[in-house]
Amino acid sequence: MSLEHYRNLENMFHAAPIQKILSGAEMKVSEGKATYKLAIKQDYFHAAEAMHGAIYFKMLDDAAYFAAASMESTYFLLTKTYNIEFIRPVLIDQLIAVGEIISVEENRFLSKSSIQNSARKVVATGEGIFVRSKKLLANQGGYLPLI
Repeated sequence: MSLEHYRNLENMFHAAPIQKILSGAEMKVSEGKATYKLAIKQDYFHAAEAMHGAIYFKMLDDAAYFAAASMESTYFLLTKTYNIEFIRPVLIDQLIAVGEIISVEENRFLSKSSIQNSARKVVATGEGIFVRSKKLLANQGGYLPLI
């Protein structure tokens, strides 16, 4: 794949409407890997004053997704399954999720991801299967067609 493909994926990440809620997020895509950084604030907490599970999922899924998407330049991928292990609660902190491709088999991309806090402790891990959709990447918001 090309650097242009990785930058286009990053643009697609930032163009997604959900990113308006998670302000300040950073995504870096390279071959078979993606890194997602997010500063956690109280707006992301559940009633017991720690980070909501939806944020864990978003970070883990996106890191694994973009690691898989780095290997596919034609079609938009879909999350087929994603399993999470929650390890510790998160308060206000700077988190880093790293996703890595495990295997690619025809229409099946297997990726794993983990989230570390600023003390470099793992707060959650996960693994997912991603599959090609019928949608072309070039037609998706934020993804610029490869020339």
